[in-house]
Amino acid sequence: MSTLRVQTLGMFRVWIDDEPLPGTVWKREKAQRLFQFFITALLNDSHQVLPKERIVADLWPTLDETRADRDFKVALNALNDALEPDRSSRSLSSYIVRYGLAYGLDPDADIHIDADEFRRGLKTAARLETDDVDAAIDAYRDAIDRYAGDYLPDALYEDWASLERERLQTLYLSGAMRLAALLLQREGYQEAVHLCQSVLVLDRYWEEAYRLMMLSHAMRGNRPLAMRAYEQCRAVLDEGLGLDPMRETVDLYEQIVHGDKLVVGR
Repeated sequence: MSTLRVQTLGMFRVWIDDEPLPGTVWKREKAQRLFQFFITALLNDSHQVLPKERIVADLWPTLDETRADRDFKVALNALNDALEPDRSSRSLSSYIVRYGLAYGLDPDADIHIDADEFRRGLKTAARLETDDVDAAIDAYRDAIDRYAGDYLPDALYEDWASLERERLQTLYLSGAMRLAALLLQREGYQEAVHLCQSVLVLDRYWEEAYRLMMLSHAMRGNRPLAMRAYEQCRAVLDEGLGLDPMRETVDLYEQIVHGDKLVVGR
């Protein structure tokens, strides 16, 4: 069986045995969407295989039953042709399984999905924190580097992809903040600031990023930049949400202003 590698973060690309699959193999857009839907279902461990009615309802909700059934068959055949162009019509697919009228990607197939590797990497990093902070930092870095952007950006307005996109982005934001907090313990202030900035590009209201940025600047002895980060936080929250910073953020700001000794927690 060939190895299938799929990039879903930042852009959508597929490799078969390290050879990139050209975009021209997707003779029908619905075939590509069906494959992306199967990937999304596989990432959701409780729904690896779904009934055909559920699949077509999510993918093509405006089609009537007859048209949806026909389009599904055409898309599935086109998908099989794209992934295994040399497969005989009577042989089973190496990647797609069918149980009655339920379909999905074979969980035992040799398929590597970057979003799954990203999630697993974060879990590994979290486990390492207890015994080896430096190993945890390396694991977080490796996981964060795998997040090249939003999940399936070419399916931006597809409802079935939105939940996974939001879930993965939240994992990235939380993971980046955890890495930044660990870096502060190892005096990795500049890298921590960079992580905070990358988080705020995605979510300008993520208050923890402002606090860690304030801490990073202050620990480097640059109180003006730390205070500027607080003012930015205050202005963004007030302008966008009509809120004041959390008490924790205000307390940190006051400690920095008064020159108090700062403590970096776990």
